[in-house]
Amino acid sequence: MQYGFVIDHDLCIGCHACTVACKAENDVPVGNFRTSVKYVERGAFPDVRRHFLVQRCNHCTDAPCVTICPVNALEKRPDGIVDVDRDACIGCRACMQACPYDAIYLNEDLGAVEKCHFCAHRVEQGIEPACVTVCPVGAIIPGDFDDAESRVSLLVLNNETSVRRAEQGTGPNVRYIGADDVALRPGAAARPETYLWSDRPPHKPEAWPASLPVEPRARVVLDAGHRVEWGWPVALYLVTKGIAAGASMLAPFATMLGLTGFGADYAPELFALVFTVITCFLLVEDLARP
Repeated sequence: MQYGFVIDHDLCIGCHACTVACKAENDVPVGNFRTSVKYVERGAFPDVRRHFLVQRCNHCTDAPCVTICPVNALEKRPDGIVDVDRDACIGCRACMQACPYDAIYLNEDLGAVEKCHFCAHRVEQGIEPACVTVCPVGAIIPGDFDDAESRVSLLVLNNETSVRRAEQGTGPNVRYIGADDVALRPGAAARPETYLWSDRPPHKPEAWPASLPVEPRARVVLDAGHRVEWGWPVALYLVTKGIAAGASMLAPFATMLGLTGFGADYAPELFALVFTVITCFLLVEDLARP
């Protein structure tokens, strides 16, 4: 069984009803999103068109966030939904870095990560996800991709569909009908300093090879911001950990060279211990919930 979505962008009107319903249903903090709508404008006046892209967790078949979590706080359920155990999460944000879809955020009030969970609490009661029920044009279709007779399977069979970041090999289970290629490709459209109704929120650099040019006459005019969550503590504790590991290797070399005394026998281990303690401090400091 593999729950997923088909999102029909031939129908989507970019109204953000799904975004609002998701935030209301799941008490999503201000500034964070479990589902969002990206706006991309293409063309030159008077032949200009705005394209929409509904973005959310893809409930991947091979979810990298599940694999990387050091405490198994994320799981792939038997029904295919990727869910988070907030009680187990330590807020290390490794899953946020592993997710190629920017679908996970840190709830700073709880110190744990959150994401779309397919409204599992509703699905378990036989109720559709909140975003599905509010969509005024029925553009969001949920279902089981493993069931060949399900509506989503038939839509994929009878329509040309696309996915985000297919090259990542995650097996995304959100498929798009009629989505614009530039909207799907991160970095393919220019990002101006201001968006349609506001200044552009902080956004981490997009993984877009410099050899691939930005699409001419295309720009992102609305998108959810995605902050860089790993800062200087992570970079620094990688350095201190490396120093500690290197120092611990000096003692055997000192013995091989015939060096004796306190400096040769104990100094490398003490040096390594000091930097190991610094590494532990930086690691704990970086965790949202140690």
